[in-house]
Amino acid sequence: MDEYSTFIMNIDDFELFDSHIHLSVSEFDSIRDDILNSLKKTKTLAFNVSETLEDSKLTVDLSHYSNNLLSFVGIHPKYSSSNLNEFDKFFTKNIDSIDGVGEIGLDKTYVERGIEFDSQLITFKHMLDLAERHKLPVSIHSRDATQEVLDIVSSYDLPCIILHWFSGTEEQLMKLYNSEILISFGPALVYSKSLQKLAKISNPQRTIVETDGPVPFSACFEGKIAEPSFIPSIIFKLSNLWNMNFNDTSKQLINNLKPYISVKTKSIQ
Repeated sequence: MDEYSTFIMNIDDFELFDSHIHLSVSEFDSIRDDILNSLKKTKTLAFNVSETLEDSKLTVDLSHYSNNLLSFVGIHPKYSSSNLNEFDKFFTKNIDSIDGVGEIGLDKTYVERGIEFDSQLITFKHMLDLAERHKLPVSIHSRDATQEVLDIVSSYDLPCIILHWFSGTEEQLMKLYNSEILISFGPALVYSKSLQKLAKISNPQRTIVETDGPVPFSACFEGKIAEPSFIPSIIFKLSNLWNMNFNDTSKQLINNLKPYISVKTKSIQ
């Protein structure tokens, strides 16, 4: 279709959200339309994140077909050797269709795979510069590098910082308790005792949820790849840990995003 319709999106229009999903990747090709229809029916907002320039292009394209998607573009630390000049050209050309920057960050485990930490730092800071310049939220990968990430982002003026799949220490979590940084928990929270221990002491006003699809979960969800339909199970686990009912927990999670996801105009193809 060549015609576009315009709508106004407000966070109050949604009842659930998935703050981190890679919906543009090929693993979702056969079920993507079903997921988009499900997002609409369940009033779920999904943050569609990217890892490469090609991912980012697909993410922007996909946003023109659903008003339930926010487009996050960026270079993941495992692809930190990517051509940043080419990414910048894409970013500038598509800025009106970009809602955030991610998945970006640091990961010390990749050093063992030959991905130099210095290269990750260069790419991460470059992505943060773009986000700061355009006042965009960021979704950050911080495996085995939480402190390094926190030290770096402290020097940036960003509207919203999301620590995707938080895996830091209890001490780091407590230091973040009253900060403006949001931490996110995913499907592993349903069965992981260590994550449950962290979530139980997390600040309910600074916590959000995600699936990180298409990551599969063999310990629960029958080994299926993660998708937004998993979100209620994560919220239910959080509600138990926080001694809250499901509806109140769900509303709290939405409220945590309200300062950052404002009304916007968007064209849908």
